[in-house]
Amino acid sequence: MSARAIFADLRPHPVQTPSMNTQTHIIMGAALFGRPAPKFAIAGALGGIIPDLPMYVIIISLQASGYPLSEIFGKIYWEHWWQVSNAIGHSFILWGIVLAVSLIAKSKSWSGLGIALSGSALLHSFIDFLCHRNDAHMHFWPLTEWRFRSPVSYWDSAFYGHQFSLFEATLGLAFAVVLWRRYRHAAIRALLATCMVAYVAVPAFFIFGNG
Repeated sequence: MSARAIFADLRPHPVQTPSMNTQTHIIMGAALFGRPAPKFAIAGALGGIIPDLPMYVIIISLQASGYPLSEIFGKIYWEHWWQVSNAIGHSFILWGIVLAVSLIAKSKSWSGLGIALSGSALLHSFIDFLCHRNDAHMHFWPLTEWRFRSPVSYWDSAFYGHQFSLFEATLGLAFAVVLWRRYRHAAIRALLATCMVAYVAVPAFFIFGNG
């Protein structure tokens, strides 16, 4: 049996969001890579969301075309083309190249922003590496399509999903407090407020919008 067939057999049955809450990645990226100025926090926040952007573009496009979430995540999400799009956004190889270029070009004005962006994206990818099981990404693409199936799942209660969800929410809130106290910048505070709303809005969308 091929690796792809084995992976297909391990698909999670409930409809789930296929990544740790993106807003947690955004908040962590902004907090950990946001020094010394607000522009670095914005770059860190972008690095937190960019790995998941292909997923959101695909979801929005499919929903606009009339596909229900049950079909999107129960079938289409597992198609190889979508898995590759996830791999591109979460690749240690690709983001490592961006980070290396940014470090080498440290004399350039954009270097610090590049480090914040790629560092945050790598952190996002590493966290996903540690907390995805049946829905693991291909983090070493394009060199290989191998996946690490973690013993911990960010959503599956059979693999510590409840405990991880509590940990994630606590972590997100703690970093949000750090950012709120660190910056008075309106854009960053608006981003924080949006992220806090997303902790309620995203689960509600997948609960009530699941057709």
